[in-house]
Amino acid sequence: MTYGDVMGMMGTQITKHINKDTKETKSVGSIPQSFDARTQWPNCIHPILNQEQCGSCWAFSASEVLSDRLCIASNGKTGVVLSPQALVSCDIFGNQGCNGGIPQLAWEYMELHGIPTYGCFPYTSGNGTDGSCVKNSCVDNEQYTLYRAKPLTLKTCASVECIQQDIMKFGPIQGTMEVYSDFMSYTSGVYTMTPGSSLLGGHAIKIVGWGFDQASNQNYWIVANSWGPSWGIDGFFWIAFDQCGINSDACAAQARI
Repeated sequence: MTYGDVMGMMGTQITKHINKDTKETKSVGSIPQSFDARTQWPNCIHPILNQEQCGSCWAFSASEVLSDRLCIASNGKTGVVLSPQALVSCDIFGNQGCNGGIPQLAWEYMELHGIPTYGCFPYTSGNGTDGSCVKNSCVDNEQYTLYRAKPLTLKTCASVECIQQDIMKFGPIQGTMEVYSDFMSYTSGVYTMTPGSSLLGGHAIKIVGWGFDQASNQNYWIVANSWGPSWGIDGFFWIAFDQCGINSDACAAQARI
């Protein structure tokens, strides 16, 4: 894998200027040692996708989290996979398609404009081109329907407990992290950054839960990546709390149903 290939898999600007909510989400009960949205809502956590050579992780993780939250909020009635391509091609309000974006701005777009399904507007930016913004018609000839985030519910978490409470209440949350060179060869176990590894860039991902690994004596996040199901643990990875800034800039809004 070349340097160019690796950089094409980044694409998130980790926000330092947006006010972050360090207050905790209203408690939904005591926080368990482990929690996995895939077992809590088994029909609502959608398959791993692949952004390929486009810095669209910000769009993938945002659309995937809204997909899951729509299903959860509707008690399984709205089980659609939403289109990351709609964000890549159409969300130009501070975001830059394959050249990266800011998760909070993606959520604002999904609140104000909404996005269609993956089948309606399939992903075509794997070669690194943003593609044209298409509205009002679907490639699959289905009825053009936009799905939205719930107004005024966007929340940014900057603590472990805030992220945990939000996941337990609403479902997976979009997270951000710094990616280092040793992360690219991850295959299993709890990831911790190897000292001396090179920083490659910012990355956005979907946090679905957490656990505790007795072998390493570490608490970890369970995270869905967007590099295809052949990477990591069937497309997922475990990362220790506090690693690579993953606790400091997670965000999501509730789903509008």
